[in-house]
Amino acid sequence: MHIEVLEEINLTEILNEVNTVKVALKKGWATIPQVGLQGHKPDLDPLEECFNSAGRVSKLQYPENYFKYPLWDLPKLNRIFEKYNMVRSRIMPMHPKVCYTMHSDMTKRIHIPLITAPDCRMVIQDKVYMLDLGKVYLTNTTLPHTAFNASKGVRVHIVGCIYE
Repeated sequence: MHIEVLEEINLTEILNEVNTVKVALKKGWATIPQVGLQGHKPDLDPLEECFNSAGRVSKLQYPENYFKYPLWDLPKLNRIFEKYNMVRSRIMPMHPKVCYTMHSDMTKRIHIPLITAPDCRMVIQDKVYMLDLGKVYLTNTTLPHTAFNASKGVRVHIVGCIYE
């Protein structure tokens, strides 16, 4: 199976929590960069640490499975991270007219769509998926995959790695 719905969530509650990160960064959805929600050790300053787990895994200062400590006061999200043993969880915006190259990750990923549109899709091998709002998805990103945003707005997901 390429994608599995793990649970349904209250999207409004999750968005309220994530908005506190956006406010702390003084950014809007159109300008927010990839932002880490977990740090490599406890009690780090989120504003100093939140970019250290973002970006390509090959450029991280620490192995991605080190990023397991909550940076932000996000009770509902942090419970989801703990429940599914998520590491290196981050807010990942995708701007309009963007398509990632086909690639494979070292681990499966959990996706929590926050903002999406009918023209945003994920492709795993030869199957195309739309990830609906209000759900937590387990995606098998160890298989060749890509994602694209063919909409006119920013698509935003929370994405975390799963080490089994």
